[in-house]
Amino acid sequence: MKQLPLLVVLVLGMTQPALANEDWQAQEQAREQQASQALGEVSKTLASARARLSAAQQQSKQLAGEFADNEKKLGELKSQWQQAASDMDEVFAVARQGAKDATRLLGGSALQGQYGDRLQPLQQMSKEQDVPDRTALAQLPALLMQEIQGSGQIARFETNVLDSQGAASRQPVTRIGSFMLLGQAGLLQVEAGGLTPVLGLPVNLNSAANAYQGQEGEAVPLDPSHGVLLAMQAQAPSFWQQLQQGGKVGAIIVLLALIGLGIAAVRLWSLSRELGRVRRQLASGDYHADNALGRVLLVADKHPEIAMETLELRLDEAILQETPRLERGLGMVKVIAALAPMLGLLGTVTGMIGTFQAITQFGTGDPKIMAGGISMALITTVMGLVAAIPLILSHSLLQSRFVELSNVLEQQVAGILAERAEGEMREGRAA
Repeated sequence: MKQLPLLVVLVLGMTQPALANEDWQAQEQAREQQASQALGEVSKTLASARARLSAAQQQSKQLAGEFADNEKKLGELKSQWQQAASDMDEVFAVARQGAKDATRLLGGSALQGQYGDRLQPLQQMSKEQDVPDRTALAQLPALLMQEIQGSGQIARFETNVLDSQGAASRQPVTRIGSFMLLGQAGLLQVEAGGLTPVLGLPVNLNSAANAYQGQEGEAVPLDPSHGVLLAMQAQAPSFWQQLQQGGKVGAIIVLLALIGLGIAAVRLWSLSRELGRVRRQLASGDYHADNALGRVLLVADKHPEIAMETLELRLDEAILQETPRLERGLGMVKVIAALAPMLGLLGTVTGMIGTFQAITQFGTGDPKIMAGGISMALITTVMGLVAAIPLILSHSLLQSRFVELSNVLEQQVAGILAERAEGEMREGRAA
């Protein structure tokens, strides 16, 4: 009985391993079955992948062939395009240059004031490097044809016009061909900001522009250079500005010219009055002391009994007394007429000295630096000549009046002496 527990333990120990072995075998069989199923699925997937790989390889070979064919075709097309482009590059370059030239030419046209956006396609074509299309190329002849047609037309339209302060207002504008634009403020010009009046023009030009009504036979100022002549006219210095450009030398020339012309005017009036009195006296035959001839002839009347030699001396003395009064101022006019060109030459030399000094300091890069000296050099020369020419003419006129008066005096004195001599000869014969 004591060994019974031991036997029970031995029996249980032998039965439990047998049961565990059976469970393990069942689990192994289940795992093997699952592994077989998984292997089958992997094999199917592998077979499918190999089939797709084979198809992809075949497609890759086909695409590689097509790619090679396309590369060959692309090379051929590129070669053809390059050949065609080399032939057309010059044409396109000419088209771009033509667009630039047309933009510059048509930018100052009066039609630009009416059609402000017409040059945008040409500006875009001139800046782009791509090949212009047919539409862009057609813009150039179309605009040129519009310019040709518009040059022979007069049109009226309303547009914004800028005043001198930059304020825009809607105004009626008259376009005369492709040359001129007329507004309420007179002649207009095309600028980047719009239409603006041309400032600095003479009053008669704007007056003629404002008076134009578009009627047949009316006259209107016309600038065929598309604004170049108007700009030159507007920038031309006025008379006062030209005088100021002469500087101090020019002021001296003007002062001397005024003095000389004043003297010439006074002496011309005096000699003309004297000559008129002398002519009236010759016509009437009466002696008057209000003129030179009358005063000379009165000397002969005061000494009726003196000898011929003495009378001749008395009359010569009377003529010599009248001559300085008649000749007064002529020398001054002559001196000023000779001095004016010399002062102009002085201004020329002074202006050129200033010009060369400016060149020494600043070089010749900016012409405006030299403009002042050159302007002074030229203006003073002109001023000197302008002052000398009327002074010379005035002196010549005064000299002719003086010579005429002197000849009249000498002729009348010679006549008196001849009459006195004849009278003495008759008395001598009678005695």
